[in-house]
Amino acid sequence: MQSYIQRHVNAPLLRKVVSRRTYHSVFIHTGIADNDNDAMDYVKGWAYQQSFLHRRLQVQRLINSGEENDSFQTWDQDKILFLEHSPVYTLGRGADEEYLTFLDDVDDGEIIRNRLSRRNRGPDSCRLDSSSLLKHLAPLKFDGKSDISVDDEVDIICTKAPRPVMAPNDVPIYRIDRGGEVTYHGQQQLVVYPLLDLRREPYQQDLHWYLRSIEEVIIQTLAEYGIEGHRDSINTGVWVGPNKIAAVGISSARWITTHGFALNVNPNLDMFDTSVIIPCGIEGRGVTSISNEIGIGQTVNLLDVSTVVIEKMRHVFGADDFVNSTKLNL
Repeated sequence: MQSYIQRHVNAPLLRKVVSRRTYHSVFIHTGIADNDNDAMDYVKGWAYQQSFLHRRLQVQRLINSGEENDSFQTWDQDKILFLEHSPVYTLGRGADEEYLTFLDDVDDGEIIRNRLSRRNRGPDSCRLDSSSLLKHLAPLKFDGKSDISVDDEVDIICTKAPRPVMAPNDVPIYRIDRGGEVTYHGQQQLVVYPLLDLRREPYQQDLHWYLRSIEEVIIQTLAEYGIEGHRDSINTGVWVGPNKIAAVGISSARWITTHGFALNVNPNLDMFDTSVIIPCGIEGRGVTSISNEIGIGQTVNLLDVSTVVIEKMRHVFGADDFVNSTKLNL
């Protein structure tokens, strides 16, 4: 089946990929709170991504070396994480610290700048770095007996994570391993992390295609709420008029994607205030949300929006077998 993007968006950019394993199922993992007071810490959500990716890469290496194990299929599967984070600011791997606009106005601005520097990989860095954190994990045997659980692995990663710096509004800040500039995550924002092996059908082994596909999912999701979203000719993400409603920042390892997108459903838009950050490093543009666009008196639920997103991902990516899996520990 051809995906929506293959038929309609940037078709000349697609490359033919041959001799690839086929897609089986996409497993949905949710980490969205049942109330407004709870949300998943950003480091924990990042750690879940790294644990799932780490296990999958190990399994694929074993498969490629000729080993067979009934448990391999469990870990060599596509996953999508639907999360709601507690407040955090994150900088992409090459993001400019100058887009943290408060740095020149606080006494410890130079210390914060140095700890967040893209060049700083020392013990005082605020970088969430998978290569340094995963070394604390024991190799997995996939024998169904001796391996620790994903939740235990996530807890280990979280305990070894660096201490963040804090913005003036008491929100932690980290540098992470995605593309893009500084952005905000928080309550009432739907954060979606697809972990997809782009070498498998029906996907394309093309990160540009993948990014445009993600944007198309967001545009089609917004249309269900009567909102006309659009791309920008220069900047990634999805916009409503001049204002950004969804940020996109991706990464990949051996063509398996991590990170993804953040769709503003009904977050506190004051957290994007330019006295703290220049959202996505784009000056002179605003930020909006689904609730802001549909008007007062209309309520939008994160879980309802996630259901719409799943349907649009089915359509855009041409993958039908989405399976509800586990609810992640907050």
